[in-house]
Amino acid sequence: MEGPIHPADAGLDGAVEGIQRNVAWLSTLLAAPDGSQGIWERIKIDLEQVVDRVRPDCTAEAWHAFRHAAGLGAGPNAEPIADHIADHLLRYLLSQQRADGAFAFYERTDSTSGWQSGTSDSLYPNDNGKTLEMLTYAHRDNPGVASVDRLARLADFLVDRQSEDGRFLREDGSFAGPCYVTWPVIGLARAFRLTQDGRHRAAALRGVRWLAAQQADDGRLRTSFELTGAEAWRPASSETAEALRAFALTQRLLGEDLNAHIAGAAGFLRRLTIADGAIRNCDQTCVDAALQNDPSLTDLVYTDGYALHAWLDAWRATGDRRHLDAARSLAAFLLAIQTRDGSVAWDGAWRGSYDVDRAEWRGRADQRNAIDEGGAYSVYTGWCNATITNGLIRLVAAR
Repeated sequence: MEGPIHPADAGLDGAVEGIQRNVAWLSTLLAAPDGSQGIWERIKIDLEQVVDRVRPDCTAEAWHAFRHAAGLGAGPNAEPIADHIADHLLRYLLSQQRADGAFAFYERTDSTSGWQSGTSDSLYPNDNGKTLEMLTYAHRDNPGVASVDRLARLADFLVDRQSEDGRFLREDGSFAGPCYVTWPVIGLARAFRLTQDGRHRAAALRGVRWLAAQQADDGRLRTSFELTGAEAWRPASSETAEALRAFALTQRLLGEDLNAHIAGAAGFLRRLTIADGAIRNCDQTCVDAALQNDPSLTDLVYTDGYALHAWLDAWRATGDRRHLDAARSLAAFLLAIQTRDGSVAWDGAWRGSYDVDRAEWRGRADQRNAIDEGGAYSVYTGWCNATITNGLIRLVAAR
């Protein structure tokens, strides 16, 4: 039976095995076994369903996981198989790019699962910013397939969606909180190094300055819920973790001095971090910042995976090894709770939230959110599993 492993029982020695086990799980969610049709969004444990939305951002994150797991010595056949799947995932991803450079929310099919809806054509700035970052990696790894022109067109789309104050908006002006700014900033900062287009740099800087203006004295970012009433199920920890990435990458890649903002965001996250490395959703100072406000929970969909990357980015931007130590501690926690139960369809994966006080999977993300986009009953491909695996790949490279 599946049971929690206490984080103290694990360390980073198992990182490569954890990566390989997770990529094996990701392969079970491929829409076609060879990766040529992308990857499904998630498993819903309580409903015993695969959410059959093929999302570009999930596919992009999965591409990176397969591509870079292929070089970790998984055996004589695993490497070419993973590389073959990665190539198909990338080609599928690029086939979904629209003429204006953007990627729609997910591919609409004739499925009768109930997960297909009228939102498939929505253009979310966070999803597109995340995909842009992955395309910069794809260009580095396979420039003949992922051209600079491809990622430049996506960067142009994001620039065109930016408001004068620095936010990135949907067509109707909605979704104006920090989580919809951090990812375009991250993607544009990386893209500028390849495009050398001054508009991409200027847009990233406008975005990061808006983010900086949302930072409180204790380092926490005001949440989308506080600013707009949206994203009620996203904990207070999340947008600060994402902003730490945006601050760190903007400083390192664009030369903007954001040391104070990096230190502030890192300080807030450290305050929420337990001895085993996990980051609590909130503390008593920010329980009203979101409806996802149980301090016993750590969120793996919206916080921990991105915090793992953020700690690494903060270390690279500042040279402060405390950030690297935080990344290593968080990684050890994540490896410790990775599912080890061959009887379940998510063996080798991470579920969406974990109770750090009870040492068990627990929690929902159904606060004003009927489809429960997170929580312990969701096992996401992108956003959680591929995100964590990609962070572990980066950490292994940094050792």
